[in-house]
Amino acid sequence: SSKFEVIENLIAEGVDAVLAVRPRDVLTMNERLLPLGGISNKTTVAENENGRHMIYLSDRYGFNNPDSEWDAKEAGWLLTGDSFTEGLAVNQGEDIAGQLRVITQESSINIGRSGNGPLMELAELTEYAGIIKPKRVLWIYYRNDLITDLNRDKNSQILMKYMEDGFSQKLTSYQKEIDSMLEKYVVK
Repeated sequence: SSKFEVIENLIAEGVDAVLAVRPRDVLTMNERLLPLGGISNKTTVAENENGRHMIYLSDRYGFNNPDSEWDAKEAGWLLTGDSFTEGLAVNQGEDIAGQLRVITQESSINIGRSGNGPLMELAELTEYAGIIKPKRVLWIYYRNDLITDLNRDKNSQILMKYMEDGFSQKLTSYQKEIDSMLEKYVVK
């Protein structure tokens, strides 16, 4: 079944479900604001890579985490990367951050998104690491991130600004606007 059919079925069951929207999907949509997370606090449906769709309840910033991870007094881990990090082909909690939570008994926050390249990952770290001040950052990449994705992202004015000291979009302050923007994108 398609991800649209999965969403329709979930909505028919009374679940507030949305399509996953990745930063690469909206890279050229708005020159003022580039969302790096997804729609917050929604059952999110993504691609079908291994015979089953990725379905997760997004956190307050639209990432694949239990929302309570952001409230931890001390974050042990912050992970950034692409689909491997996000957990695209596994159930919620089976992703790398979920496994780190189980193994280390420490807070572990996953800000990885499918299709991310190094500039998007740098932007995510800039926007979200300061909130939780993690003990460790795990930056996971695949070789296409350094070639294909980097070449794509170098054309983004917003992403290139992250190369300047002190630049931030202050995305955590704009989550309601981000949710509205991404929900409109999904409807189109």
